[in-house]
Amino acid sequence: MQQQVMACFGGCVPEGEGGGAYLSHHEAKVARLRDKELTKLLNKQHKEDRKRLKILLLGTGESGKSTITKQMKIIHINGYSFAERLEKIKDIIRNVRESLLSMVGAMHHLNIPLENAESRASADFILDQAARQDTETSEEFWDHCEKLWSDCGVQKCYDRSHEYQLIDCAKYFLDKIGEIRSLNYAPSDQDILRCRAITTSIQHIEFDVPDAGQSVKFRVYDVGGQQGERKKWIQVFDNVVAILYLGDTSCFDQTLREDTSKSRLIESLEIFEQVWNNSKSRLIESLEIFEQVWNNRFLRPVSILLFLNKIDILAEKIAKGRSIKDLLAQHPGVFPDYDSCPVSSNERIEFMDAFPGGTEQTTKRRSRSSSRTDINPEVVKTAVYIKNLFTRIVRGELSINKTIQPHPKEWHQNHSCEYFYTCAVDTNNVKKVLEGCRTLIIRKHLESVILSCGTSGRNGQQRAPEVIPEMTISGHRYAVVTAIVLAIEEQ
Repeated sequence: MQQQVMACFGGCVPEGEGGGAYLSHHEAKVARLRDKELTKLLNKQHKEDRKRLKILLLGTGESGKSTITKQMKIIHINGYSFAERLEKIKDIIRNVRESLLSMVGAMHHLNIPLENAESRASADFILDQAARQDTETSEEFWDHCEKLWSDCGVQKCYDRSHEYQLIDCAKYFLDKIGEIRSLNYAPSDQDILRCRAITTSIQHIEFDVPDAGQSVKFRVYDVGGQQGERKKWIQVFDNVVAILYLGDTSCFDQTLREDTSKSRLIESLEIFEQVWNNSKSRLIESLEIFEQVWNNRFLRPVSILLFLNKIDILAEKIAKGRSIKDLLAQHPGVFPDYDSCPVSSNERIEFMDAFPGGTEQTTKRRSRSSSRTDINPEVVKTAVYIKNLFTRIVRGELSINKTIQPHPKEWHQNHSCEYFYTCAVDTNNVKKVLEGCRTLIIRKHLESVILSCGTSGRNGQQRAPEVIPEMTISGHRYAVVTAIVLAIEEQ
């Protein structure tokens, strides 16, 4: 009787008198409820994840992948807060210091003397900074930086930067030392886009884009492009709907940081070829790593959006007398003859419209005329030539790595590739390109979902898939189809 009364009023049941069994039953019930709630939460999260279109950024190191993700944040997530801007200062200071260290070190190997004898003390000071990992600075540090950068010998060394490793943003930040050293300095959007920090881990960005009355959710993954980081690529290949591959058009005269004997352009083409052919191959580090990556069955139906990036730096290099012909001469019989590859009027217009200050790129190629006359024709020819190297790989007409056997055209029946000329630090250019990419990605995703629904109907019955015509999903019909697909994916 005492036990019944205590139980009714929530009293404690003494051990040895049935209390242990009661508590065990109660705890098990609580555990089941918690497990049920956790399962419900995980299922909800899984459904939310399925709604996001997963995009993967690929490319060699320093091709501009991280810059594109920064642009996505600026364009789609209200940019950077004041606190986030201040956080970037340490990267900018590191860029300034590493740029001067690279040039001072290169001057010794290139036999370029300092023009001003007083600059010697500044060079020694900067070299002493080499072992420091912190970003603490002093007025003395900035004084030495300004003195070195103004030295004519250092300027000559900068002009020969293709002969050693120097980050693209070196001149940009060294020209702004007076602004950066100010205690009130807060990096601008352009400063953030230009600053360089090597990606050593898998990072991602999520954002929503309104489209035809619906909110389309994207998750974009950025992984390291250096050779040691590419083994991580396979971790994020599952359920990818598109690959944004960045090819650096300006890197034809540069070697790799990891392998100074190989051109960055050659490496970029080799990696792209492996992405496109989804075949066994080896790139620099290990055949086994890329054999796992490129034989992944999820890559075959994935659309590839090729960003021919850094066209602004390409123009700067051509203006300095650099030429892709020097690279081609080192690989006779591999590439098509440069001089015999004409540039069509449409190809010229495509590039001119994409160049900073030009008009909009769209997913459909145009045949109108362009009024721009301020671009060196050799810049256009070089960019188009590099673009054609990639498209020849797509068509199976060019093989950079002879160990790769291109697949027959039938194998690529549902494999698409679109290209865009890009300047990753130009927000207007990137915004227009991303708009075109968004349309392509959503259309391809709708096609794949409807195709999968059509080929596996209820009770195992086969259904004829709905074919979505090229670029015809728009307006009300597009919104309805999108809503149907989202409803299907929630089931």
